[in-house]
Amino acid sequence: MIKSISLHNFMGYKNFKSENFAPVNVIIGKNDTGKTGLLKLLYATAKTVDIYSRRSQSQEISFKKQLAEKLFDTFQPGKKGLGELVSKGSKDKLSVDIEFAHGKLGYSDRLHFSFGETTNNTIVDGQENIKSIHENFRCLFIPAKEVLTPLKAIRATRDNLHIPGFDDTYLDLIKALVVPTQKGNITEELKGVNQKLEDLFEGHIEQGDDDDFIFKKGNAEFQMQLTAEGVKKIGILTTLIRNRQLNANSVLFLDEPETALHPEATRELVEMLMLMAKAGIQVFIATHNYFVLKQMYLCAKRDAIKTNCYTLNKEKGKSVEYALYDLTEQFPENAISDEAIRMADEEIKLDLGF
Repeated sequence: MIKSISLHNFMGYKNFKSENFAPVNVIIGKNDTGKTGLLKLLYATAKTVDIYSRRSQSQEISFKKQLAEKLFDTFQPGKKGLGELVSKGSKDKLSVDIEFAHGKLGYSDRLHFSFGETTNNTIVDGQENIKSIHENFRCLFIPAKEVLTPLKAIRATRDNLHIPGFDDTYLDLIKALVVPTQKGNITEELKGVNQKLEDLFEGHIEQGDDDDFIFKKGNAEFQMQLTAEGVKKIGILTTLIRNRQLNANSVLFLDEPETALHPEATRELVEMLMLMAKAGIQVFIATHNYFVLKQMYLCAKRDAIKTNCYTLNKEKGKSVEYALYDLTEQFPENAISDEAIRMADEEIKLDLGF
């Protein structure tokens, strides 16, 4: 799992440091505070460890070369390349120091890399090699937009036409989703989680012919184009559990998981994510939804699940500032709750005729 990170001059961040990531980590903040960027950076590095571990078994490859490719395809920068990830107006290089530690798989290692604003697609300052992690390790990213409906278009765009637009968080997820599901192949730790997720919409998603997906509810079948957005969001998770691409040795990243979900379903989803954490999955979430944050707080406090909350704030013309809260101990000060209070105040003024 991802144990710690220290980064300097990354996009809107002058500095960001977390010495001990928790089983569950939630990142909150207003738009343009770097939530998704931080999530993608963590994903790209962890996914590179996964890819490198598999490929290095049969061929000689460079870790820093693989990392550069993954960062480029995950962020899809413009003509200037990876240098666009360096904080604007800074003369210093972007630098990242990240530590991995997976107790169940007996894995630990640390990596460091850095590059300047003139870097295109090659990392010079970085490691050629890193320890290989066990093949049961998985690293998955669920983007805000669903991928089941445009699945074929995304694959054609990236694999055949090599046109940017859908970054590697989408392409990697699609590759994981199309892995065939075998009957009774759900990992034991996640059977209960999968059943509860499927019970939310009284059905499940199955893979049909030619990588098409359908939603089955009783004896009825629905094409993805005719399936509710919330069903598809939950269906992605159940599909990954059923084909064992999401297991108890995984790191799971979710960008705005509440998208297209009713508040009741959002709360249920958070409950399931916390159960996944209990099963051994490390979870990272970026959100600006009150129901996600509040339900995570309630679950963390009720079940004593270590949950870090990173609140991001960015003043105009300045770098991103952040604060760390332990949700087992307190509900954080945040812009989401502040906005809800402002709305309540406005309603009181209207009711009183002010």
